[in-house]
Amino acid sequence: MNTSKATLANHLKLDNKAMKNVSDKMNDLLSDYHIFYQNVRGFHWNVKGENFFDLHVKFEELYTQLYENIDELAERIVTIGFKPLHAYSDYLKNTIHKEITDVSDGDQCVKHVIDGLGSLAQSHRKAAKAAEEADDIASADLLTRFVGDIEKRMWMFTMFSK
Repeated sequence: MNTSKATLANHLKLDNKAMKNVSDKMNDLLSDYHIFYQNVRGFHWNVKGENFFDLHVKFEELYTQLYENIDELAERIVTIGFKPLHAYSDYLKNTIHKEITDVSDGDQCVKHVIDGLGSLAQSHRKAAKAAEEADDIASADLLTRFVGDIEKRMWMFTMFSK
């Protein structure tokens, strides 16, 4: 009976160095998600103006999806044998997003959401490229699925702001 633990080397059979790069890129993405998620929650709580009712609901829909993606992304990092970041100090060090505070104007909130979604899509592409190069098709598929949804939401918010 084989009682050895499953590892990258004996279970997934993927190159550990390449997978470390995938993990690093996905942890950067996880950091991006957390900061953007918190920004969107702030927009949800603080938005004012004539589009309050529409935006309040849309921001909640967005941050709910971001939360679900965060969980799947972190679990994928564990699945490939690494540790997801889990401290806000680490997120702030590893994100391309800036914390956005004291924004309540609906148009400004939407502009920040569009910009944030665009940055998030860019981070997905970097992580997906690393996954493809490592032959990690499951991570690449997950990231591709996420970016498709993000791009669709970016399009919808862009149409709202026209």
